[in-house]
Amino acid sequence: MTTFPPALTRLPANPSLISLTYHHEHPLRTFDFDDTLEVWTVTARIAADVLAEDMVARGDVAQDTLDAVQDMTVGRMSFVRVRMFGPDDPFEAMDAYTGDVSRIGETLLDVGRCEYAPAFEEALAHPVGDLLVMDRVILEPEWRGAGLGPVLAGAAVRRLSQDCVAVACEPASADGREMTEEEHRQAAAKLGRLWSTIGFEPFQDGVYFLDCHLQRPQDLLSARQQEFTELCRSWQAQNPR
Repeated sequence: MTTFPPALTRLPANPSLISLTYHHEHPLRTFDFDDTLEVWTVTARIAADVLAEDMVARGDVAQDTLDAVQDMTVGRMSFVRVRMFGPDDPFEAMDAYTGDVSRIGETLLDVGRCEYAPAFEEALAHPVGDLLVMDRVILEPEWRGAGLGPVLAGAAVRRLSQDCVAVACEPASADGREMTEEEHRQAAAKLGRLWSTIGFEPFQDGVYFLDCHLQRPQDLLSARQQEFTELCRSWQAQNPR
């Protein structure tokens, strides 16, 4: 008898149906740091019509049930692209956005000189280009534990990091749960290990970075995508048509 991992058993729908939607909005007449910070919201979801088609394919489903199907949210991510050669001081722009992004700026930038800090430049293969900050990655509770975080984040990074020198993040819980200081440290360490599976490396003061000019992150993402393919096959084996 085939057994399946508990996380796979709990998944509420076929993971192969997940798609990513990217949203970026900016005014035509720019204000403040609109030309320096480019904020992207990425939503992982299963569209209602796609979910309904899959339900029909897997068996008899009452029309009332199909009519009630809605889009299923899997998770959401936010990214901030920092234009290093824009009209504004990149650190001032990051500092004006959020405290989390500001702390990353303090660590990676030479504050006041509008360039990367010397130590960060030395850590990079080719330190010329914009910076992409992975600000938030949050999965809905029912989708956690199956390894989806890295493959979703990696897919988004691949599409948003063009012409960027690196992607930076500060691993920390972002779902609003109340935690002690020790629990925060444990969560940060766990997330650091998780993001290392798509190429992030520790730098300084809790900040991690992914070098966009290295082959290793691409190879790691390919490995995570293969794992995702196997996850989808396992789900389909558990839920045959």
